[in-house]
Amino acid sequence: MHPVAYVLTVSGSDSSGCAGLQADNRAIHAAGAMPLNVLTATTLQTPDGLLATRLADPAEVEQGITSLLEAYPVRTVKIGMLGSAAIVEAVARALADSAERPFVVLDPVLQTSSGSALLDPAGVEVLNGQLLPLAGLVTPNLPERRQLRVPDSVAVLLKGGHADSAECVDQLTLPDGQTLEFSAARVDTLNTRGTGCALSAGIAAYLAQGSDLPTACQLAKSQLHDSLSRHADQRFTGPGPSFLPGANRAE
Repeated sequence: MHPVAYVLTVSGSDSSGCAGLQADNRAIHAAGAMPLNVLTATTLQTPDGLLATRLADPAEVEQGITSLLEAYPVRTVKIGMLGSAAIVEAVARALADSAERPFVVLDPVLQTSSGSALLDPAGVEVLNGQLLPLAGLVTPNLPERRQLRVPDSVAVLLKGGHADSAECVDQLTLPDGQTLEFSAARVDTLNTRGTGCALSAGIAAYLAQGSDLPTACQLAKSQLHDSLSRHADQRFTGPGPSFLPGANRAE
């Protein structure tokens, strides 16, 4: 019997269920791991965009991370929406003070798919200075990458979802300079919200189960592509109706 692989997600809640914590949990379950959650914000989102945001207390975010890392054998942490400089600082403190130092997958959620800002310039500055150095992998899209100062010690998975090519190509650059590409046919679908959340959470889940970084990236991309393809013609569902525990796990 295999031990439970725990993934701690630090992310915001999306009321529509398409992105954020909800997408994280579906992707982690689909990959065969168990999610633990620290909530950074609650957001009211519909297909029309972001309507309202309420940020969590930074002290409670820090306490949540510290408590869960002490209580469970967490191997990976997935970070998504943070919302403010104070919350970024709280997350960085909790991770820096952790005795276990789990592998950190940082998805720099700077704005919604509809273009609403989710982290202000002060927060981006703190993310660059305090949180990025603690990460093992950062997963920006093309616009996000331009705002980041990634240390040489951190791997980067540059997502190709914002490109115009027929193939969606993600490029992984490892700290030693080696680059690998993961390609899949672009899916014609409206269900693009939350794809970055699901991809990074899936990577964290496969890492927690012992996959190396390139393998985890390939498995998570295959899992996401399969889910999008299965439900391409269903509107406003987000990337994950088929994300059930083990239902479409990529082997």
